[in-house]
Amino acid sequence: MGMKCAICGADNPEGMKFCGMCGKATILPVVSPGEARNRFCVGCGRAMSWDVNVCQYCGHDYRVPAKDVTKDYLVAGGVLTTITGVFSIVLTTIIISTMGELETESTALAILIYSCGVLGVLGGLLAMMRKLFPFAVLGAACAIMGPAFFFGIPGLVLIVKSSRQFEDAPRAHP
Repeated sequence: MGMKCAICGADNPEGMKFCGMCGKATILPVVSPGEARNRFCVGCGRAMSWDVNVCQYCGHDYRVPAKDVTKDYLVAGGVLTTITGVFSIVLTTIIISTMGELETESTALAILIYSCGVLGVLGGLLAMMRKLFPFAVLGAACAIMGPAFFFGIPGLVLIVKSSRQFEDAPRAHP
């Protein structure tokens, strides 16, 4: 008298642990009410404790590698810094266009704010490319000197926090 596989329905000789047709376990353990916290392995179909990471029978690994969220911090910092630079350029242009002719001091201030905006855009782009960490930080620091500084402060913090993500990041020597 043979055993019928619960998965594919193939007939197998009595006492076999695995189906000769599909390879799945032919004897599925009976779960008692006290073992209700068990789950069945997707690899071999056997009951295993709900809190194990690897099936003890077939070795199926249930661990999922953790996502590195710090990469998202660097991208967010780069985007915020770029937005700060662009907003500083646009807002300064709007302010200057409504003022009319500028005095020498005002012109110098406008040039300084434009320069900081351009450096902010470059710093944000460098951060998103993960290159030239010192220049990315300099650009982020310059970006907060413009009228859209409220975006630049978190951008600067996120870039500095993610310094190890840069290709040329400072490394600790052993």
